Amino acid sequence: MNYTAKSSYYQVGGSLANNAPNYVKRQADDDFYHGLKAGEFCYVLNSRQMGKSSLQVRTIQRLRNEGIACAAIDISEIGNRGVTPEQWYAGLLRILENNFNLSDIVNVRTWWRDRNFLAPVQRLSEFIETVLLANISTNIVIFIDEIDSILALDFPADDFLALIRSCYNKRANNSEFDRLTWALLGVASPADLCRDRNSSSTPFNIGRAIELTGFDETEAQPLAAGLAGISGSPQEVLREVLYWTGGQPFLTQKLCKLLFENAPPFVGAGTGAPPLQMGGEEDIQSAKEWVEKVVRLKIIENWEAQDVPEHLSTIRDRLFKENHRIVRRLGLYKQILQQVEIAPDRTPEQMELRLSGLIFKQGIRLKISNPIYQAVFNIDAVDRELDNLPPYSDCLKEWLSSKCQDDSQLLRRDDLQLALVWAADKSLRNEDFQFLTASQKLILSNQNQLLESTKQETQKALADAAKAESETRLAKQKAQHWIGIGSAVLAASLIGAIGFSTLAYQRFQLAQASIEIEQNGSDALLLAVSQKNANSQALLEALLRAIASGKRLQNLVKNESDLEEYPATRPLLALQVILDKLSENQQINSPSKPPSKTAWKTHSGAVTSVSFSPDRQFLATAGVDDRIRIWNLSGQKLAEWKALQESVNMLSFSPDGKYLATAGRNGTVKFWEVKFRERSGKKIAEFKAIPGSVTSISFSPEGKYLAAAGIDSSAAIWQVSKQAQTISSRIALPGHDGLVRSVNFSPIGNFLTTLDGKSTVRVWNLSGQLEKTLPMQVIAIGFSPDRQQQQFATVTSNGKIGLWNLAEKNLVNEFQTLHLDAKSISFSPDGERLATVGIDKTVRLWNLAGRQLAQFEFAENVVSANWSRDGKQIAVAGSNGTLWLRQIAGLEELLQQSCNFFTDRAEYATRISTLCQ
Repeated sequence: MNYTAKSSYYQVGGSLANNAPNYVKRQADDDFYHGLKAGEFCYVLNSRQMGKSSLQVRTIQRLRNEGIACAAIDISEIGNRGVTPEQWYAGLLRILENNFNLSDIVNVRTWWRDRNFLAPVQRLSEFIETVLLANISTNIVIFIDEIDSILALDFPADDFLALIRSCYNKRANNSEFDRLTWALLGVASPADLCRDRNSSSTPFNIGRAIELTGFDETEAQPLAAGLAGISGSPQEVLREVLYWTGGQPFLTQKLCKLLFENAPPFVGAGTGAPPLQMGGEEDIQSAKEWVEKVVRLKIIENWEAQDVPEHLSTIRDRLFKENHRIVRRLGLYKQILQQVEIAPDRTPEQMELRLSGLIFKQGIRLKISNPIYQAVFNIDAVDRELDNLPPYSDCLKEWLSSKCQDDSQLLRRDDLQLALVWAADKSLRNEDFQFLTASQKLILSNQNQLLESTKQETQKALADAAKAESETRLAKQKAQHWIGIGSAVLAASLIGAIGFSTLAYQRFQLAQASIEIEQNGSDALLLAVSQKNANSQALLEALLRAIASGKRLQNLVKNESDLEEYPATRPLLALQVILDKLSENQQINSPSKPPSKTAWKTHSGAVTSVSFSPDRQFLATAGVDDRIRIWNLSGQKLAEWKALQESVNMLSFSPDGKYLATAGRNGTVKFWEVKFRERSGKKIAEFKAIPGSVTSISFSPEGKYLAAAGIDSSAAIWQVSKQAQTISSRIALPGHDGLVRSVNFSPIGNFLTTLDGKSTVRVWNLSGQLEKTLPMQVIAIGFSPDRQQQQFATVTSNGKIGLWNLAEKNLVNEFQTLHLDAKSISFSPDGERLATVGIDKTVRLWNLAGRQLAQFEFAENVVSANWSRDGKQIAVAGSNGTLWLRQIAGLEELLQQSCNFFTDRAEYATRISTLCQ
């Protein structure tokens, strides 16, 4: 084989050009190309610097040579933090326009704005169908690179992934979609990317995973050309390179480049780089020794200074990333370093290590990817990091060294309490758990010894007293006197000795029980959501596990009504989700028990607003069809009328329930009396509130004032007469930036808040004076109806909830929810729960400590949700006109429903009699 070396032959980092001679073709090249050409959805999800971008460049060129139109979207260019769903989807649209040269066909800005009544993902879907496919006649492949950047968005991108799946589902009815194919590339697992575990929305169970592995010797032959000028045996040198790098593309290119630049004088000349000082020709006995010396001097030793471009630093940051799994992740990696056989699975710790590139799956075990990683991230480095984590690391090390026999190293008093606090939210290694458990058992043992010693001393004193009684009365009295003193001293000593230990032990027991209950609830939930069949045996097993964890929680809280104090809530979530899955087949509904969720069609388009009447007897809905409808709680329509406001954006009952206010797209607010006999509504009053569309209205608690806000920075307060026939005394609330999303009166009516399009919350008094601007950008705000709580809540678009003092308007608590796409928040009437609504078709309930209580999934995008006045129901409005009425159950009711489910199942009688007694 003839080789010709060039000084710029190797490239370290970045995408290789189409004609790059050092490009290494792998099996993935053909798999990716043929899969996309055949119209398959393909995804390449792997660790960084494995050649994904170069693979994309080559594949696009091959497809274009076949006449296939391709678009390459680096999704990280759109941005993430602070980007709204509207901006993000519009950014995708603009890139598609540029890639496919559609600017002469459609004005994207105008096209997008004309469809603002649709959700952003719906607009993108319509653009693909009516613009892209309609104007591009060839087959189309859309490449999405850096797909993992969606994880940093302030909202989940599940709808985008569901859109990809829908493009494939539409092929059954629209052959045009046969021409459209998608490809995703990035550093993440499918589970990371798709938070919605619903199999009907994730595209990954219909796609093809392209496995991108390291170079083998046959594939890596193009790299040998660059070694020909510095060695008479380029194949031997290449073989040693691949040994050290494991074929990792970035490291392989880098090491080849380093060898070329640092060739010993006797083998290389004219390379343009100073030779590596290795002691002369006599020290280089073989290619093996030469490659090893370059690796150690130029890569491993002082690696942080030589890691240019960054590679090892990126792996370090992933390996030592501080999250609640760090202890278990490092413990797992240490076991793999020690060559302990670990079976591959999909646990988060394994996936984090595999996506870092440190380990890979080889058959039925996990192995370190290459000797370079093993040398840099060795056991000593892992031990140093682990030693810096637990506050008891030195004691643990000594205790393990003594083969767990040195009780003097176990924790006591404050040290144990500190350790328990640190361990509360950690996923511990086995040795950590054993150490803490041994410390707790030692305290219990010491307590028992003290109690036994006290018992013996007391019995001895009584025996001595009985003996002395036969001598003299005085001696007896003296003995009894001393017995009393001795008992008191012993008791005081005992209290002092075991008081704190008992407290620590009790706290440990509570923490341990809470963790176990939460974990058992999580296990039941994971088992349930993995089941596609609502009749599966595994789903029934999940329900039994959830009952067991729920019963333990019930015993722990002893029917405590304050949800904020619950030490665990995952059993509630597991019970509710599992019961919902079972109810899909109507297995738990009966004529004597109403269903947990009812639904009916309310409007021809999106439902814009829903509200319970104050007397809880009926519901009012409004829609983009400009109609208002009144329903009973069984879904029977009681009244209907046309509002003549172009579209009704929001409706609200007056506090006394005597009339209904509606906010119109035409800038008007109207008051209506519901006429049940005529099955319609009677207009009481109407006034022009806002120059543009009215987005929000709010009554003061006593009904004396009405506030309204709109899309043109406008907001104002009006005084309303008792019968709502006259509106007067307009007070403007100026200074907003663009759209005013919402306006809300406080529960006692002494102030109100506005939220504008820049996510700024302003607090106003009733005279229209600005009192405060909250120091936080939020997406929604809600007040607690419980006046004793004196608080309100805000939520950011990435799901961070803030609880604020009502009087001082100061932030008193903050927690991050898992609902990373929140767009509204509301308190339950008792003030104990919060409901968040997101763009993922899900409503989630939380307690005030930030623990999730329930998760309700719907078939349409959720527009709004409204609590019933008793907090036992929540009405949810959908974007396609559906209304759901959802029952809210507590722990006791969920347990009762779950136990009742097994009543007629004889095969479960024994287990249920134990669980549900």
